[in-house]
Amino acid sequence: MEITLQQPTTADFPFIEWLWGDLATTEVLGGPFSFPEETRMDWLKSKSQASNAYFIIKKGTESVGEVSFRDFEKGTAHLNIKVAACYRGQRIAQKALQLFLDFFQTDCGGIVLLDEVRRENEAGIGFLVKAGFEVIEEKEWTMVLKWSFQAEGSFE
Repeated sequence: MEITLQQPTTADFPFIEWLWGDLATTEVLGGPFSFPEETRMDWLKSKSQASNAYFIIKKGTESVGEVSFRDFEKGTAHLNIKVAACYRGQRIAQKALQLFLDFFQTDCGGIVLLDEVRRENEAGIGFLVKAGFEVIEEKEWTMVLKWSFQAEGSFE
């Protein structure tokens, strides 16, 4: 199974709208989320700025998820990763995250990625811990996890 990361184009808008609106995919993330047509071009432009990076996760030629960072400053950014519920359990997220971490570190000079995950998303927290993230803060409804290039997860 070949997993790749692709920068989005306007042709990806229907997939993004579906992914964000799919309750099975977003329920544990606090969604579904809207993707209003009037904001799409500005959203796309924002993904080409140095402080943001966004990729569609592809399984072969099929779009199956997204991975991104936002608010990149001084080597630190905030992670977002989601794979459509119907594609989970195939190690897609693991492969996509490894590609993304390589991009973040090598192409962007990234040092630290943070992710705030809802406590009820036990699978998401476990996934990140296995990838080398550590819990650095526990809040009432969420946990904050941190990855740095010194920490390497094996996914084994």
